Amino acid sequence: MRISTNTLISLVIVALAIGGIVSGAGADNWREFYQFKHSSTLPGNLFGVGPGGQVGFDGALLQNVPVAYTPCAGNWVLGGNSGSNSSGLHIGWGGANVNGTAFLGVGFGKPGHGVYLSNMETGDDWVSAYNVQVQVMRETFGHPAVAIGVQDILSQRERVIGGHPGARSAYVVITGKIGDPDKPTYMSLGWGGGRFNSSPFGGISLRVADQLTSVGEYDGFNTNAGVAYSLVSRPGERDWGAMGYLGWTDLERPVVGFAITKR
Repeated sequence: MRISTNTLISLVIVALAIGGIVSGAGADNWREFYQFKHSSTLPGNLFGVGPGGQVGFDGALLQNVPVAYTPCAGNWVLGGNSGSNSSGLHIGWGGANVNGTAFLGVGFGKPGHGVYLSNMETGDDWVSAYNVQVQVMRETFGHPAVAIGVQDILSQRERVIGGHPGARSAYVVITGKIGDPDKPTYMSLGWGGGRFNSSPFGGISLRVADQLTSVGEYDGFNTNAGVAYSLVSRPGERDWGAMGYLGWTDLERPVVGFAITKR
């Protein structure tokens, strides 16, 4: 079955609306899948990925929701984030006030059918979470791109700090592009278990200017929003990129992130 871009847009808007209601009305679940609360090194997390699997600021870019566009061979990314556990801004890698991560990701395979492998390290103890995503369908005029993946495939991170170990989380996601080619809007919608709360998730990224993208998403637990800024001019014309991110997890807790990409 093919899903049109207009249908995708409608579904993403519904997912974001439901997410806002659920996250506002739900109980305090901040410690559920704690290490994955702010950003999780999946494709599109703090760095952009284009429809052809090329990384860079000019692609689909979100905070904690994966995009279906998957980095292909010759693409890699290095980055991290410092997320606060309260409404105050705290910078660091770990401790009572900060939930920080660092990550490295590498792409394999052909454009439109990429395979992405990444490693996320957490600031408290530097125990790894290994992740994989495979793009199974490229985007065409008739349907969006489709990918499947697993976060923390070896189940090394905690589900709840001090509680049940393991956070292996399988998911499926679709992504489509609309609007002006110079300032596109990317929309993603998916469903995942584990750290996605066994629920739908979705996100929208809007290219506001050549070096500025705005982000809104629901990741299964929290509604997040933010802005990303390219640290280099004319990012679409370069084979490397550097970008910064400022957002609010659960629309309350500040998160600062960065990424360096090569394609």
